Amino acid sequence: MGKIRGRDLQFLFLMAGVVGVLAVLSMTGKERFIPRTEAHLAVASVKDTAEADAVCLSCHGERAPSAAEAARQGLPMPEKHPLRKKNCRQCHRLERKKP
Repeated sequence: MGKIRGRDLQFLFLMAGVVGVLAVLSMTGKERFIPRTEAHLAVASVKDTAEADAVCLSCHGERAPSAAEAARQGLPMPEKHPLRKKNCRQCHRLERKKP
């Protein structure tokens, strides 16, 4: 086996870069799972997207809940949420049942 030449090193660095970029991209597209609570399961059966979003935002709306409401309701949607008020189920799926 001969010495590693400059072109071989360039190829190895290029391949490492491609693998690194693909690894980062594969981690950023993960589904966000919704817990299988009673309230979330009730929304799962709603077929109309706008109606389902209205139900989601009734608990996860814009205003911050008080401590008592926070225990009953979910956390509010963050300001930097990518799809504010658009099809929640486009990204969020029900958590899979555990066997």
